[in-house]
Amino acid sequence: MKRLRNNGKSASVLCFSFIFVIFITFPLFVKNYYFLSVVMTIFLYIIFATSWDVFSGYAELVNFGHALFVGAAGYLTAYLDMTYGLSPFFILVSCGLFCGVLGLFVGFTTLRHRGPYFAILTMAFAHVAHESSVIFSDYTGGEEGISGISTLTNSWIGDYYFVLIVMTVIFILLLWFARGRYGLLLKAISQNEDVVLASGVNVTLVKVFAYVISGAACGIGGSLFAFSLMHVGSTSLEQVLSSTILIMAIIGGMGTIIGPFIGATLLVTLNELLRGIGEYRLLIYTVLVVFIVFFTPKGIVSYFKPLGIKMGIIEKGN
Repeated sequence: MKRLRNNGKSASVLCFSFIFVIFITFPLFVKNYYFLSVVMTIFLYIIFATSWDVFSGYAELVNFGHALFVGAAGYLTAYLDMTYGLSPFFILVSCGLFCGVLGLFVGFTTLRHRGPYFAILTMAFAHVAHESSVIFSDYTGGEEGISGISTLTNSWIGDYYFVLIVMTVIFILLLWFARGRYGLLLKAISQNEDVVLASGVNVTLVKVFAYVISGAACGIGGSLFAFSLMHVGSTSLEQVLSSTILIMAIIGGMGTIIGPFIGATLLVTLNELLRGIGEYRLLIYTVLVVFIVFFTPKGIVSYFKPLGIKMGIIEKGN
């Protein structure tokens, strides 16, 4: 049994090492900026989806307002970059801290409630932020947003590797966090919160802390998003972005971290492959998403078992 588990773990490491080798070597073989930008978009959505999953997937509390962190970080990036001309690294750290504090506020406000209240309140916070970005157009640019944000580096290749490095670090840290004590506590809370509470664990603090981590990681991704587009607008706070992130996590496999990684990669790639179809793209994309969800209710990671890949690092409930 131990040998089988070790073989499965080795297969997992080998599989995802191969994926990252592809990401690292991609610019060496593809010089077209369009294709590089598509892969960079994959990296950004991996951050969004995995940061959503580290809380919502493990605690089984659906966050319908994750775009709040994307948009908040985007506007803060524009302000710090265009007003003070700070370095991208400092701005990324600032956005992570800011969205962590924002997550602390939202978490303490919402996570003391059970049932559907959390989902409704997170959606409400994001909606208020979206409407505020339109109302206070003198500061946010309204629906047109703010343009002129600097690039991360002096070249597209540099931007590509910058985003790849940040994504990789966030992915590893989130995986480590989810595999540790707090991940186990969140799983236990999702199964029976009263029992965990009776054991002396401060359930609210555990959930809030995980939500802060989720918000901080997404905030860094939101800052990268603004840098990559050199623009931020109210669309980064729209419900459609939150829903897209949620769908990526569900398709990949909630409560796994690696599942949303796969889901983000698949859906961004699928969206780009269908771009040439024109007006039928959205229809076909939606049908395919429904098809995938219908036939993989536990996410794409459920197919890793027959391949003999170790599920201990990606499966909910080790």
